Amino acid sequence: MIGAHVAKGKVLVFLDAHCETTESWLEPLLTRIHEDNRAVVCPIIDVIDDKTLEYSQGNGAFFQIGGFTWSGHFTWINIPPYEAARKKAHHSPTRSPTMAGGLFAIDKEFFWHIGSYDSDMQLWGGENLEMSFRVWQCGGFVEIAPCSRVGHIFRSFHPYTFPGNVDSHGLNTARLVEVWMDEFKEIFYSHRKELKTADFGDVSKRVALRDRLQCKSFRWYLDNVYREKFRLSYGSKAWGQVKNQRKKRCLDNMAHSDSEEYKLSVYPCHPVLYPSQTFFVSDGSELRRETECAIADDATSSVSMVNCDSARGGDKWSFRDGQLVHESTGRCLTIGTGETDEVSLDTCVSSLNQKWTIDPLKTNERSL
Repeated sequence: MIGAHVAKGKVLVFLDAHCETTESWLEPLLTRIHEDNRAVVCPIIDVIDDKTLEYSQGNGAFFQIGGFTWSGHFTWINIPPYEAARKKAHHSPTRSPTMAGGLFAIDKEFFWHIGSYDSDMQLWGGENLEMSFRVWQCGGFVEIAPCSRVGHIFRSFHPYTFPGNVDSHGLNTARLVEVWMDEFKEIFYSHRKELKTADFGDVSKRVALRDRLQCKSFRWYLDNVYREKFRLSYGSKAWGQVKNQRKKRCLDNMAHSDSEEYKLSVYPCHPVLYPSQTFFVSDGSELRRETECAIADDATSSVSMVNCDSARGGDKWSFRDGQLVHESTGRCLTIGTGETDEVSLDTCVSSLNQKWTIDPLKTNERSL
């Protein structure tokens, strides 16, 4: 922020210290801001190996844009079809719901006009999502310029410690959800319940900024900027803990990460609703979690969880008469009779092996 205050030029460029620029990286960023001073423009971020310093650059034909998880983390996502259709050409600036942070250019007057950074955030974390939401909701837009490339060292650890082991990322994210996410903040708190009552500081100045700028709602952001983002309970016909009536066990992600493909299984039901056992029958008739969807293999009758954006995603399910029915085959989700915890498809019959309840009430709040 000290540099931003003393800068003499018309454009501010923020770069992490552990970056390396490439030839002609700056011109595409400046050109876009010259065309529209509301644009907050990021380069494509290439990877510099944190051990060998080898620079790895993609072929330019494929790159991703920024998204977020409801637990408050930045993530990379594929360019949706509607954005690909909107662009004039492959090399045209590409709209991005969020930015990674630490690598962007912005018109200096616009930077101060929309509130610069939240100066009451601590140490590290959350500032990139806060700025992304604020820019979009307050009249600007975030873009990636494909013709600009900057290398960044991605480390698997923090090279420094935080005083008192404070969770600065969590506290900063709680600040931004209170100011910018409206009713959808409850989804974040369902993942981080302890932060709902944490001392993350006074946000009244940031709320006043939002009111003064007459910024749009977070629902507007989801409807217009990040249209494909699954809204969990706000976009579902049924949701909660999915319990089988014979074994009294619940569908569970079995500690798999969101990027893994795995066989759908059951596990002893938790006494309260945890994210690992939270499943949804979406308005689009998917049996899913935030980013993973259930698909069936017709040949083996197995059911797997895969990324919903993959070519294999998109199976339709319905929940009726206590059964989860796979629409294209007309077969039902069935729990095994032996020791296996994996579920599968079988001909629909009147059996407790195929009877499920979907219970959202254990949270004592909407929250997901």
